[in-house]
Amino acid sequence: MGSRGSSQIRAVALTAAQEVLRRKVLYVVVFLLVIVGVFSLAGMAVLQMATESGEAGIATSVRTNLVSSTLGMWIAAGQFLAVFLGAIALSSEVTSKTIVNVLARPIDRAAYLTGRWLGLLIFLLLFQVAGYALGLLMIALTGVSVAPTFWFGLLQSLVSTIFLSGVSLALSVVMPPIVAGALAVFLPILPPLVQGLTSHPNWALKGPAMAIYYLLPAHMPLNLIGESLSGQLLKPRYGLYAAVIAENFLYAVLVFALGCMLLRRRELRLR
Repeated sequence: MGSRGSSQIRAVALTAAQEVLRRKVLYVVVFLLVIVGVFSLAGMAVLQMATESGEAGIATSVRTNLVSSTLGMWIAAGQFLAVFLGAIALSSEVTSKTIVNVLARPIDRAAYLTGRWLGLLIFLLLFQVAGYALGLLMIALTGVSVAPTFWFGLLQSLVSTIFLSGVSLALSVVMPPIVAGALAVFLPILPPLVQGLTSHPNWALKGPAMAIYYLLPAHMPLNLIGESLSGQLLKPRYGLYAAVIAENFLYAVLVFALGCMLLRRRELRLR
């Protein structure tokens, strides 16, 4: 893709990022900040009481749960936004018919869809990084110790945000937004459900199960952030964690590339 295509992607990405900021999704962000703030203040109050009463074990548990729950809520909210914004990014343009003005210009459809995705990622990744900064601040204030796998957990959540937004956006090219979003959510959940059938003695079940299993994204065998905060992992498998993260990133890119190809061939019907 030449300089012209790159400039088109940048222009669409900037417009998409501005559209996200104009959506009511910002109310969700403000609501989340209030919830996290209240939860953190309550947790800090409980922590102070446990510390003053000399309950060291309870204080340690409260510290860990406070940091883990705060990061968990923020990451879950970011992933919800990734699915929601990704699934409606194209359909909202088609419904409002603003896509006509865009595609009437000499712009490649793949460049348009790529710009839409990058615009979403600008908002989503900044949102997640803000949550990480809050989590790290709480770790510093509470003195919670973290294992090295904690950083793999943060990277995994970033890639998960990229995965959910890219896959839901790509699937929305050929599916209604609600179906595209639901499928993007269920894809990472399916591997452990199908894995048991890959060792089934009946090839009528084993064959299709193996094909489906290898077509699904990679599955992380544990909650890296939660396990890293609750205690040191005895035998961390850094190679496996890195491989799962890399495979899911590539999976999202490949699915999105397929979505770009389908959009080039799709006839857009405006309502």
